[in-house]
Amino acid sequence: MTQTWAPIPASVQRARQASLVFYFGLIGLFTGNSIVNVMGTMPASVAIFLWLVAVLPLSIFLPGLRRNSTLRTYAWLCFLILMYFLHAVTIAFTTGTLFYGMVYSALCVALFCSLVVYIRLAKKHLGMSLLR
Repeated sequence: MTQTWAPIPASVQRARQASLVFYFGLIGLFTGNSIVNVMGTMPASVAIFLWLVAVLPLSIFLPGLRRNSTLRTYAWLCFLILMYFLHAVTIAFTTGTLFYGMVYSALCVALFCSLVVYIRLAKKHLGMSLLR
């Protein structure tokens, strides 16, 4: 018996793509900051350690984002991004790091909003659930 797959609505695809773009943008921001720190006065081992501390919690969600099988990954990533947002705001109010903090907080807000939009649209159009 053959199965016919209903096409995924464009709005759902765009929301998922936006989530992935902002997710990888945040990882890219952390990578760029580490490179700038190494070019400055920070030792490479410290910069790599700080990069790992920033990127490892995000990388836990990468397999779930790639599979796209459950919305729980996206929901838990929303919770984690709120902690990153708190850190971004404190960075923005630190002397000399206003630009980095503003970009960091803007990426966190954009990622959080795109994740919430994707969860809502996937529940509505694809019939996905937050439960198993």
